[in-house]
Amino acid sequence: MNTNNELIDELQDFMFNEENIKSYLSIRNEYNTNKQIETNNKQIETNNKQIETNNKQIDNKQIDNNKIDNEEKKKSSMYFPNHQDPLFWCYYIMANGDVKYEMLQNKNFLLAKQMKIELVDKIRKNKDIVKMYKFDTLTGIESNLANDATINSKIFCTLCAIENINIIFIRKNTYFSLMMNDTDIVYIIKEVEAKSKYVFKYGYEIINKEKVAIIVNDLYKIENINKPIKCESAYKVQDLINISSKLGIELNNEDKKKTKKEMYELIIQYF
Repeated sequence: MNTNNELIDELQDFMFNEENIKSYLSIRNEYNTNKQIETNNKQIETNNKQIETNNKQIDNKQIDNNKIDNEEKKKSSMYFPNHQDPLFWCYYIMANGDVKYEMLQNKNFLLAKQMKIELVDKIRKNKDIVKMYKFDTLTGIESNLANDATINSKIFCTLCAIENINIIFIRKNTYFSLMMNDTDIVYIIKEVEAKSKYVFKYGYEIINKEKVAIIVNDLYKIENINKPIKCESAYKVQDLINISSKLGIELNNEDKKKTKKEMYELIIQYF
């Protein structure tokens, strides 16, 4: 009997009773918890490694972007105002200076609109200049300044004429020159397609005589900003060849050179 009792005592840990079931469940839960912690730690370690890799990629990308930005700065000192109407702000800086521009607290649409409305009075006081250069009618200029979100190249040139500012306005492979005085201060204004929500962005910089010579040599000069190309009869074949060359228009049509009419039509399409 004692032997049986001893055997029963030895088997107590293996019996299917409430106490053993609770103990088993506790051990199993503890095991699962430890396994889950181990799994979580491994996942955290993996995530940390991924974060470290991503940070390195971001750092490398930032370095590459900085290199690109630095290279662009080396290529040009042109400043592109990052505002809704960059052409207007180019004019404002040229007419008033960098310091006054930087002192403006809010360079927003409302401030620009207020300034443009004030410019209407200046336009009216300088009707003789408006009529002399004929970039646009007085009515057209006032309407643009008072109603439109952005000024166009005609209004910009009119304002520069009134302020006696020398400019070279570049659009693609063309340039328009407005020389108002005999000083060496010449501003280049460049129009480029914008990657943002605005169709075009504009930048400006002061250039020297060497840069002016390069522009004159490489780009096609527009004599009339309102009419960049004359009628076909005004040109000889060689004139159109020269214009096409400066505009980057392909002159050959497979094995056959383009006719005068074909060249002229391609030039018209360029504008």
